Amino acid sequence: MVLEDRLKEKMYIELGNLANNLNNLSLNHQLFSASTASSFIYAIREDIYDVILKHDIVYRKLTTAVDLIIRIEIENKNIVDSNFWREISELKRELHDKEELYIILNHISIISKDFLDSESEEKRVIKKYIQIGRSDKVEHGNDIIFKHDKTLSRVHLVITASNNQFFIEDRSANGTFINGVKIEKGIKCPVEPDDEIRIGRKGTIIDINREEIQNLVKR
Repeated sequence: MVLEDRLKEKMYIELGNLANNLNNLSLNHQLFSASTASSFIYAIREDIYDVILKHDIVYRKLTTAVDLIIRIEIENKNIVDSNFWREISELKRELHDKEELYIILNHISIISKDFLDSESEEKRVIKKYIQIGRSDKVEHGNDIIFKHDKTLSRVHLVITASNNQFFIEDRSANGTFINGVKIEKGIKCPVEPDDEIRIGRKGTIIDINREEIQNLVKR
């Protein structure tokens, strides 16, 4: 049981790194497909705490995620060219041929590291999104933390900005609400500065006018 918990925590961290890298790829190159893959991997990361890691559903979801990422490479060869994609292909082979979780985790870790290493200093940019959630762990990457609201997910939502327009993407179990309406999970929804944004069952308010959020439009 202890081993299972450790593996889940490691997978949670590594899948988070992979999802963040895809999110950066989406923001830097305006790739909707990368955003979709990122959201799907975030969802897998949350789901692993509810299932046994050896369960087939874990492998099916990871395989689907890998297929999405491979499709990104096929459609965008002129944008991205690195070992990132070769490692993804290797991961796909491992998913089909083996049921050894350590091997899969190792490939996920290599993929994330390789993607970061492949980005030149010229390509690296300031973080273009704000993450909000309950977890204060560094690996979860939250910029705004509501540690004591247990109704929030570890990573509850992500805020991005484009052309002075803010977008909110829910990644939670208990929901995000704009003006009292629950938004669909994994979909980027436009939001205005005077909109009322509440998260979780307690209805914690997110002020879009907070300085760190407003700074997104300056990046």
